[in-house]
Amino acid sequence: MAKAIVSKEARKDLIAIRMYIRDELLNPAAADRILHELRRAVEGLQSFPRQGKSLDAMITVHTEYRYLPCEDFCIFYLENDEGVVIVRILHQKQDHLHALFLQK
Repeated sequence: MAKAIVSKEARKDLIAIRMYIRDELLNPAAADRILHELRRAVEGLQSFPRQGKSLDAMITVHTEYRYLPCEDFCIFYLENDEGVVIVRILHQKQDHLHALFLQK
C-alpha cells in the first residue's frame, strides 16, 4: 500500500474546515462527520491513487494535480513513487486555481 503524506497547507485546511463547521455553523456533529469522511477518502487514496480525476478536466492547462471530491470539498493531490501528497483540501466553491497556484 502506498502512503499518503498530508502537506502543512492541507492540515491547515482540515483545521479551518473543522473550526468553521463546529464554531461558525455551530454543528460539532457535522464537523466530526465531515472530517471523518475526508480522512477516509485520503486513506482510500493510499490504495487507489488514480481514483481521483485529473485537474486537466477542470482547466485547459496541463498539470499533474488530481482531485477527489468528498462531501462539499475537493482533495487536491499529486502522485509520486511512494504514494500521494495531499496538497490542499478546499471547499468546492473556493477558487481552486488561486489556492493551488497563486497563494504562498
